[in-house]
Amino acid sequence: MDNNKTIEETLNIGKNKKSSYKKYIWISLFVLLIAGAIFWYLTYGAKDKELNYHTTTLERKTITTTVLATGNMEPTNTVDVGIEVSGTISEVLVDYNERVKKGQLMARLDTVKLSSKVTSYQAGLAKLEANIAEATASLNKAKKEWIRVKKMVEATNGNYPSKQEVDSAFTTYELAKASLQAAKAGRDQASAELKAAQDDLKKAAVVSPINGVVLDRKVEPGQSVVSAMTIPVLFTMAEDLTKMKVVVSVDEADIADVKEQQRVNFSVDAYPEMVFEGTLTQLRLNSQIVNGVVTYDAVVNVDNSELFLRPGMTVTAQIVTDVLEDVLVLPNAALRFTPPIKEKNSSRHVKADALKHHVWTLRENKPVRVEVEVGKSDGSLTVIKKSKLSEKDLVLIGIKES
Repeated sequence: MDNNKTIEETLNIGKNKKSSYKKYIWISLFVLLIAGAIFWYLTYGAKDKELNYHTTTLERKTITTTVLATGNMEPTNTVDVGIEVSGTISEVLVDYNERVKKGQLMARLDTVKLSSKVTSYQAGLAKLEANIAEATASLNKAKKEWIRVKKMVEATNGNYPSKQEVDSAFTTYELAKASLQAAKAGRDQASAELKAAQDDLKKAAVVSPINGVVLDRKVEPGQSVVSAMTIPVLFTMAEDLTKMKVVVSVDEADIADVKEQQRVNFSVDAYPEMVFEGTLTQLRLNSQIVNGVVTYDAVVNVDNSELFLRPGMTVTAQIVTDVLEDVLVLPNAALRFTPPIKEKNSSRHVKADALKHHVWTLRENKPVRVEVEVGKSDGSLTVIKKSKLSEKDLVLIGIKES
């Protein structure tokens, strides 16, 4: 052991270990000191450095406020063309997009069964007419006999003919009257059935109720249609596609600003570069609730003379709610911007101020917060109704990159 200690002392091994350890501690302390200085500078020192800001000033402008809404194009008047009788479609004479005139034949049912029914009812009616003629003759005969018997009774002071013969003549007369009435009732019923069969035969020809365009065709030749509780719809027609409407959904939060007769600008995906115009003609009172969201339908009438617009197109609309002329405005960015400076106010005061609108302006090259009373906004500019700003004050909207 003494030999090993002598070797360490000879080579200075122990002293080198202690010296290296102290050196490591000093280097670590120096690195931590530098890191702390950098952190302090970035956290506090940099904020005290003068920053260059993007600025703007109060301006007088005319702004247009709008409410955003979405919806779909619809014809102003659509008509469902149905059929009131059951049967098999034998012929379809019109197709999609085809223009038709009022009264034009559009489709037809197979009429064999319907025609047969009409013929059968006509024959039955003819037979009943013959029965009426026979019943009329029987009644006339019975009436004459009854008149003859009554005269004989009067002439003989009731001695002739016998009571049995008198009763028989009267009964025969009454039965003849009843038979004629029954025959007439049967004829009336048969006549009504014949008329119904003739109407069904007439309804087998489906004709257009209006001048218009075929939007949808829901039937093919050979297809069976059943008219029971509901009338099957064969075609959907639009009366006039040069005049259309947009039904848009307005959020309940915006409904107070929306009024009838307001101008509406809108676009459709098919023509993204084009802006179409319309007039809001109806604001419906009934609400629509979808997934807890409440909206109200507004109807916008549109001139579609050039036929760019088609039923069903998705519409993004801006309802013009107000035009504000010569008002003081600031960019919305000014109301959102907060410079990176230390707040001197207490946290309670800051929370209270957060409920108010404010902007930042430069006073002696330092950001100063100024409260403002705001009005309406068009999405990029906001009306400043009241503030301590002058039109020369520089209002901060961002920081310039160095």
